[in-house]
Formats: sequence, C-alpha cells, structure tokens
Amino acid sequence: MLLRVLVLLAGLTVGLFGVSVEAGSPTGKWRGSWSSQTTGHSGPMKAHIRQIDSDSYRAVFVGRFAGVVPFMYPATLDRVPGTCDCYRSSQRLPLVGTYNMTAHINARSFNARYHSSRERGTFNMSR
Repeated sequence: MLLRVLVLLAGLTVGLFGVSVEAGSPTGKWRGSWSSQTTGHSGPMKAHIRQIDSDSYRAVFVGRFAGVVPFMYPATLDRVPGTCDCYRSSQRLPLVGTYNMTAHINARSFNARYHSSRERGTFNMSR
C-alpha cells in the first residue's frame, strides 16, 4: 500500500509541476547561482534544458555578472559514457575562449565545475 501511495505521489509531482523524478535527467528548468573561484564574483543563474537524443541535451544558461550585466549562452551537455549522472560540455565562447564544464545532475540538483584559460568556478542549481 505504501508503495502505491509513493508511486501516485511521484506521478502527481510530474503531472502538476513538470518535475522529472528520473535520477540523471537534466531536462527541465533550473535555478540557482554561479560562482567564480578565479575572481570571487558570483550571481544568479537559470537554465532551461531539453533532450536532443538519449545521451545529449541542449541547455540555455542565463545569468547576471556584477549584479547588473546579463549573459546568456547555449551549450550541449553530453552524458559521460558509463555514467548515469555525469555530463560534459566544451565549446568556444567569445571573450572567454574554450569553455569546459562537467556537471553532476540528479532529480533535484545540478552541480557543475567550469573552466577556461582565464576562469574557473561552479554552478549550483536546483528545481
């Protein structure tokens, strides 16, 4: 009986809030912050992620630098082979150079480390 109740609650959560309870799926909306270990700057961050195929996702990250300067960039997150919760992204961005990110994602949290030739830091978001 308890198992039926838990399954029903999980189904209602997905139906009402659009939240996936799948352990490693990054699909959906995220909200949190970014923090630079290089400069000490930090700020708010949001992400919207959709699935491309079984191991790739398209993410759009939106945030603010210095509290007022908005930024936005798209990225492709590719699942690291042999894992269920680890994703990587690498791309060239203007003014930043090659930008690399490794993210660990579960049903409720998105924790990532990023680095480029001049910058390194973290993203911490939740649903």
